[in-house]
Amino acid sequence: MKLVLPIAGVGLRLRPFTSTKPKGFVQIAGSRGVDHILNKIGSSLPKKTPIALITGYKKQQIQQYVEENYSNQFNPSFIEQIPRGYNGDIPYFSGLGHAILLSREWYDATDDIPGRLNPNDALIFLSDMIPVNNYDFILKDLEKEDNDGIIGSMIVPDEKTRFYGILETDKNGFIHSLVEKPEQTDSNQAIAGVYAFKAKAMKRLFEILNDQYEKHLKIIDTLEKKEFQFTPALQQLVDEGFKLKSATFKKGILDFGRPEALLNSNRILLDASSADYQKNNIEIIDSVIINPSAIDSGTKIVNSVIGPYSSIGKNCIIENCNLNNVVIGDDCVLKKIISRQSIIGDFVQIESIIKNNMTIGDNTMLITTEKAPP
Repeated sequence: MKLVLPIAGVGLRLRPFTSTKPKGFVQIAGSRGVDHILNKIGSSLPKKTPIALITGYKKQQIQQYVEENYSNQFNPSFIEQIPRGYNGDIPYFSGLGHAILLSREWYDATDDIPGRLNPNDALIFLSDMIPVNNYDFILKDLEKEDNDGIIGSMIVPDEKTRFYGILETDKNGFIHSLVEKPEQTDSNQAIAGVYAFKAKAMKRLFEILNDQYEKHLKIIDTLEKKEFQFTPALQQLVDEGFKLKSATFKKGILDFGRPEALLNSNRILLDASSADYQKNNIEIIDSVIINPSAIDSGTKIVNSVIGPYSSIGKNCIIENCNLNNVVIGDDCVLKKIISRQSIIGDFVQIESIIKNNMTIGDNTMLITTEKAPP
């Protein structure tokens, strides 16, 4: 099997955290988001499975990190998606459909290692969607002879279907329609950002994407939304008779692409993993840690109460703090802080603050005193 991970986007909804790093590098439940994703897919496939990462924003950070941390698990390649333009100094790209199309040459030229699936089967998964369990049930469904591909889905409330790509299926789960952000639908199966295809379907999908992209370029100047989307190619694949089946992530798949969703996803992942801070190389002095919490290596906790549902990154110093339901990045120094439901980036220094619901970006220094919130 060959893997494709589009990770080019800027992650504007996660600003200020993505001002200095890719969206997949945001801390959640004791690890970067991309760590959760790669570790979960890695647990289902043999070592040295080939993976193409479609990079763009902060591409050098991504390449260096993956090569240093995942070259034993995967055989990584990096394909750059060139920005379509800039808003000020912020790049914008041509969309998911174009990102996947960029992997076509790599797909044709790359040899897979022997494994449970056909070497030319493919799995596409997004960099801001973390499954609570893993991807194994998707792969097991793909092994069955009754389908040409599997699209991961999640159940969303009826009032939120207009914010998602929606799958409409028959009683056996086979997809007959994919609708992008419909105003009305009888289905609440949302596309969950995971797509698996058998070799024949994947090769045809590339052909469809190529044809649609050429047409897209001819009319792009007339379009209000200029991104080249993926869903129309999937619909054409279905219309041509390919059997694509919906497979629901019953324990959920977590979109951490927005700050308001990140804390909730952090809680769910910590619960699911039964996170235990004692597994990491950390120093605890006169402190109480309430699980589930995740504290990464090199961190020192002094005279503090941490948790539950607190995620703290590497090499932090936490002194005289009371932190509950927080996500804190790497290399932070926090002293005399009382807070809950807060997100703090990397390389942050804060002292003498009592405040809930803080959102503090990377490389921030903040030393002040505020009254406790009501």
